[in-house]
Amino acid sequence: MLKLSNIHFSYGETKVLNGIDLDVKKGEIVSIVGSSGVGKTTLLHILGTLEKVETGDYSINDKSIVDLSTNELSKFRNLEVGFIFQFHNLLPEFSAFENICLPGYISNVNKVDIEKRALELLDILGISDKKNNKPNELSGGEQQRVAIARALINSPSIVLADEPSGNLDSKNANNLHNLILKLNKELKQTFIIVTHNKELAAMTDRSLKMVDGKFI
Repeated sequence: MLKLSNIHFSYGETKVLNGIDLDVKKGEIVSIVGSSGVGKTTLLHILGTLEKVETGDYSINDKSIVDLSTNELSKFRNLEVGFIFQFHNLLPEFSAFENICLPGYISNVNKVDIEKRALELLDILGISDKKNNKPNELSGGEQQRVAIARALINSPSIVLADEPSGNLDSKNANNLHNLILKLNKELKQTFIIVTHNKELAAMTDRSLKMVDGKFI
């Protein structure tokens, strides 16, 4: 479903990625581990089309995205890629429900369908009773569940997670890990997760280690 071929990337004179190859099947959970500074987050940014590759090819569902225009990339990113960050990045002036719906509103999908989907996700994630709460009225674990629902609102081909449990205590981190497995099983959702958490990495279908900008 997702394929990277010979991906290279540099920041100025600093080589960050050195020939990355990656194949991910639909419904697979893949974790990427390694020391800080080896290129994990840069790779995630390329997967999320936030950075453009210098050489190599990147395709999702047999569609190459390397040569898409800026507008085409924005549309592709909104519809096909979901993001979960360590620091939830919820908009403080909006309720949980509104935060979840925002990517759907941007995509111009029917508003009724988006809001129905948001209510379904709130139920799946066990936070239906928090739909009208602002982010500052939610616990860290609840905020992360809202962020996950937001990532799933457009039924993306892939969800990219950057240290998703890094800002949670051990109890909420464990709950989040189990929730990711549940979403994978029930929704057949594909995940690529950058993590330092050994327990989370061990729960994934595959764990890939990065050293000096490549997998070993």
